[in-house]
Amino acid sequence: MVSGPGDITNPIPIPSDDEPLPSYIARHLNFGFDVDDVSALISAIDASQDRGSTPTLPQLPAEILFHIVEYVPIDHVLQWRLVCRGFRDCIDGPVMYNYIKRAEIIGLMGSPSTLEWAGIPSDLHESVSHFRCRFERLEDSIEAANPGMTNAKWGGLHAVFRIDDGWHEQLLQIETLLDDAHIGQNWLYLLQRLHLQDVASPRASDSFGKMRWCMRLDRAVLDLDFSIQALRESLILDLPSKRVMIEWKRLLLRFIQGETQLRTIMEQKRDSKFSFSYEEDCLREIRRRRLRASLNDNVPNHPSLRWGLSTLPPLFGKRERHEPAEEFRALRRAEDSALRFLMPLRRELAMSCTERDRLWQLAKDYSNMNDALENIEKQYTRWKNTLLTTSVVPSPIRLARSKNPFRWTEKERHRREARVLKWKAQQDNMQQVARLLEESFEAVSLPENAFDEVGSDI
Repeated sequence: MVSGPGDITNPIPIPSDDEPLPSYIARHLNFGFDVDDVSALISAIDASQDRGSTPTLPQLPAEILFHIVEYVPIDHVLQWRLVCRGFRDCIDGPVMYNYIKRAEIIGLMGSPSTLEWAGIPSDLHESVSHFRCRFERLEDSIEAANPGMTNAKWGGLHAVFRIDDGWHEQLLQIETLLDDAHIGQNWLYLLQRLHLQDVASPRASDSFGKMRWCMRLDRAVLDLDFSIQALRESLILDLPSKRVMIEWKRLLLRFIQGETQLRTIMEQKRDSKFSFSYEEDCLREIRRRRLRASLNDNVPNHPSLRWGLSTLPPLFGKRERHEPAEEFRALRRAEDSALRFLMPLRRELAMSCTERDRLWQLAKDYSNMNDALENIEKQYTRWKNTLLTTSVVPSPIRLARSKNPFRWTEKERHRREARVLKWKAQQDNMQQVARLLEESFEAVSLPENAFDEVGSDI
């Protein structure tokens, strides 16, 4: 039998201090590993390979496997973690640390109707409805029970994220605009929800299932946690310092578990009929499963909430046979609100840069088309008002003008694209109509005696 790199007869060489390590291994020393740690990790990975049978595929050196595991998609990484202790240690350490550095925490203030209720100007709804927080650092070293890991960069219990400066400036601007006491109370309520300190509600279903915080990692976006109480114990928001601190290892693991479950159910339901859409039905199913898992029948109101979850609209093409009671309709509204936020983000992250740029350009062209049509409508109304004794109110052109094109469905996108193409093909005609209206307005707006003072040869 041929001895492998991890066998006793062919041990992994431990480089001396003067001998440089390969780049893909040396960079792990910056994470807190020393040379012995790297050698032990590679030995553990190499030892998991079966040397007793003839491999059907070439066996890669442990050093290469150590490098490959960092590029495993997040919805597959938990399966790799079960392979061996080496993979487990690698994933729990540097891989998870790289994940949290790439992650983004997103806080939700509320829907446009909620912001309007709180007195926020409509032109600020789009920019204030949510905010992003980027990774800054880890804090709080782990206990000395693991002395071999105390110096590792991933040893902190909490991850600190910094809130976007632009959103924070708008937040301060809004607070100066809210003079009315009643509106101020509504705004204070929204901030309490953001801090997960909701005012007590007479019905438990009012806040259950609502998404307050979510996480984005690579192409995945999902709720940060599904129990408000559990999330309250793992997240601290400090608006004055523009910081958010989370218990990152537990929340990141639950996030990856949710994405893994989503991938699994999407593979199982690929050929099913859908009530909403393929990915949307699967995402609704995962959220419902995790909401059920967060319930404890020994807690008051939780059995009622479990029953309320069963009244949500059926998925995967099943018919809805009953109308939920009024007290459970908040669960449906909470689910619909979460999906309206999650689905556009997931669509955006699933697209290439070229596809995203093309969609944003389509949104820009659609907005320009609306502006051009409104301008012609105003010119035509002004021209009519010069001919009639009573003024004519311009009829509004009601076209959907969502600033986020990723919220468009496939059907809506095709319809808008067809309108923009038709508008571009007729731009010359529209410009001629605009000039004709302008010249006609100048002609009919002249007074009847405009030419009385002009000399005449007759």
